Amino acid sequence: MAQRIFNDGSSGHVVIRSGPPASGGGSGGGLGGGGGNRVGASGNFGGLSAKKKNARKRALQQHRAKVAQAEANAAAAARDQARIQTRQQLLAGQAQRHGIVRAEIDQIFAAKTAQLASSLEHEISSARQPHDSGSSSERWQLYLITKEKNEIDGLIARKSSELSAKKIVAYSFDGHDPLTRTPADYLVRLDQFGDALDGGYQAWENAYAAAHESRLLSAQIISLTEKSNGLASHHAEQTIVWREREAHWERLRQIAEQRDARIRFKQQADADTRIERIRQANTLTLPASSLAAGGVVLTPQGVLIAQEVAAVLENAVQAGIKGLIDLGRIALKTGPVFITGMLESPVLGNGELTPEQRNRLFYAVGVPAKTLELYDAQELQGIADERGSVEAEYRLKPLPMPEGVAIVIASTGGEIDAWVPVVNAVLDPLTGLYTAEVPGSPTRHLLFTADAPSQAANPGQTPLAVMEPQAQDIPSGVDLRIQDCIVCVPGLEPIYLSFGVPPLGAGVVTGKGLPATQDWWNSATQAAGAAIPTQVGDQFRGREFKSFEAFDEALWRTIGEHHQLVSPFDEVNQKRVEQGFAPYAPKSTWVGEDRQFELRYQERSEFWSDPFNLDKISIKTPQAAEGWLGIVPAVVPWPIPPASSWKPVVPPGREHIGSTTSPITPTDPLIYPGSPAIPVLPANETFPAVDEGEIGASIPGYPGDMELPSPDALFRDRRDDPGVATGVGQVVSGVWLGEAARGEGGPIPSQIADQLRLQEFRNFHGFRRAFWKAVAADAELRSQFTPIDLHLMKKGNAPYASANDRNGGRIKHEIHHLDEVAKGGAVYDMDNLVVMTPGRHIKFHGKGS
Repeated sequence: MAQRIFNDGSSGHVVIRSGPPASGGGSGGGLGGGGGNRVGASGNFGGLSAKKKNARKRALQQHRAKVAQAEANAAAAARDQARIQTRQQLLAGQAQRHGIVRAEIDQIFAAKTAQLASSLEHEISSARQPHDSGSSSERWQLYLITKEKNEIDGLIARKSSELSAKKIVAYSFDGHDPLTRTPADYLVRLDQFGDALDGGYQAWENAYAAAHESRLLSAQIISLTEKSNGLASHHAEQTIVWREREAHWERLRQIAEQRDARIRFKQQADADTRIERIRQANTLTLPASSLAAGGVVLTPQGVLIAQEVAAVLENAVQAGIKGLIDLGRIALKTGPVFITGMLESPVLGNGELTPEQRNRLFYAVGVPAKTLELYDAQELQGIADERGSVEAEYRLKPLPMPEGVAIVIASTGGEIDAWVPVVNAVLDPLTGLYTAEVPGSPTRHLLFTADAPSQAANPGQTPLAVMEPQAQDIPSGVDLRIQDCIVCVPGLEPIYLSFGVPPLGAGVVTGKGLPATQDWWNSATQAAGAAIPTQVGDQFRGREFKSFEAFDEALWRTIGEHHQLVSPFDEVNQKRVEQGFAPYAPKSTWVGEDRQFELRYQERSEFWSDPFNLDKISIKTPQAAEGWLGIVPAVVPWPIPPASSWKPVVPPGREHIGSTTSPITPTDPLIYPGSPAIPVLPANETFPAVDEGEIGASIPGYPGDMELPSPDALFRDRRDDPGVATGVGQVVSGVWLGEAARGEGGPIPSQIADQLRLQEFRNFHGFRRAFWKAVAADAELRSQFTPIDLHLMKKGNAPYASANDRNGGRIKHEIHHLDEVAKGGAVYDMDNLVVMTPGRHIKFHGKGS
């Protein structure tokens, strides 16, 4: 520092040294040179005044103060300089620390950013709530998507909350994003913390880490938001897919329902047809004149009767009964006995037939009820009105034999029931004829006509032979089944009829069974057993079986055809059932060698007359104690003596020589109302014609485009004629089959018309197939249809209409002729064609427009 010089030439410094005071009292200073000798001075005082002394003193004090201040200032400056240097050193250290920590934090969060996807998946997995396996249904699949989206949305909400908190921390250092600030900005802000540099550094470090956390959270939120949006889009897409899938399933369900309905209808129709055929086969026509003549023999060809034969038949029965009466009186027989009265032999003239076929040629034998000593016709009529039975001492039983059919007169008692049902013949208002129903199996139906020539009017051709009366005991073990009844016809005497019975184990299936539930097979191992399902009953009802074995095999095969019924079976049992064998039962239910499920028939008195009643059959295990097995018992044949020779009842050729008997007393003519007279109308000279309103109509319940025979197959339709496609169509834009198809119809697109023009088609069905194939191949039009519709159109079928535009079984778009074909409209002119929905098409024709 430069030395300061005052005006007097001094530096202002005063040097005080130790030592003895100066002699003479003079100072030797510049203020006077007199020294201290004041005595010899004359008129010159030589000393300083008090004022000057004070001034000098003040100057000296000021000088000293300035020197002290300067020294203090210099010391303060030195201290400041040291403090500044120390601070700069501290800031330099903090700057170095800032760079190192910043690099470390950047490296840490760079690694976290690189693992962002995996860490997010881990967080999503941790946030995912456990759930059951569920199913593959639409609701479950959409629920899983919604559940996953909600879990991700929960993560987004949580991370958004964390992001807000992190941003507050990140901006707490200097109010800016630490990631965008430079080291100089950091030092400036850190210098503002004064001595609290460590606190400022810690605040920066927290802010910088929070900024990185904020950036990482933002990236996570963006990624999660994309996932959430993707799931929302996926949910919407899957909703559409499931709606289309459900619509397809609904169509398949409807098709399946229609198919099942058609199958059930077909099965019911087949069952009704079988039942009606059996009814017709067991319907016997009896002319009233035949009943008036006496005994009759009923065959498929009609009534074998002649006046002489009827009398012989009646006399033979009376003789047999008389023989039984005499035998009871003479031999005192207490058990049932029988006499073979006559033998009817279809072998004569039918030798090429088997015995079973010949037995079918005999239906029944009939004699007046008085022949069995039932003389009171009024009593029988009263019993018939009450639908009761009469006690008879004798009954007739036709028995098949190698030579034919023997007619046995058996006394009742013991195992032969004495009660014979009595029925009334009632008037059928539709036919005007009397009908009667004979109880038993099979049920017989009798139809009484006013008059009809018998099929065996020639008595010489009647294969009847009268046997020598020979009473015999009825051995035990023979077939004692008898189906007979007494019929009361108004205006005629009561007639007794006895029918031939089918062989043991043969019969017609009756009953319906029970609907099969999901666990229907579980009841097979229980005491009650499993009932026969209705699916089997619909196919079996009305079928005729000749043995239990054939019935069992057919039953198991039919069960094997239904997947729902055999689904509880294992693979081995499924194959057995498909081949007609019973499935194996559980091992715990085996009894000896019996290891299969069995068909058990309920024990009932009418078993042998109605063996195949599905309502009385159940499936049980071998150890089940209730029910009968389908086993035909061994029976002993009736001891019928064979006929050694045949002697005609009436000599052949007698009808050519005329009657040799005296005329009988004429009787009053039989009054029979008969059938109403039908007037003879003139010949119909008109020919059948097609109803123009029915041309092109569809079969109810079937789509118009199905490959079914044309409903107007009996008539000529111009749609079946070949032709060449013409017309130019129209240019279409937007949705082609939208509102236009619900209104006046969608026109044929011009690009499709260009493809089909001048092409020749065998019929309009061929044009329709080519038209839809061309639409499916067009790039612009195909985008307006679903994949299912395109699949149909590629095969030449029309696409589906919307659910609201359908009508019953008509569910596809239909081609409509503007000018009706029946009125001369062009069939193949594409300008005359439009596409309509089924509902609109029906309404259009319904208005008659």
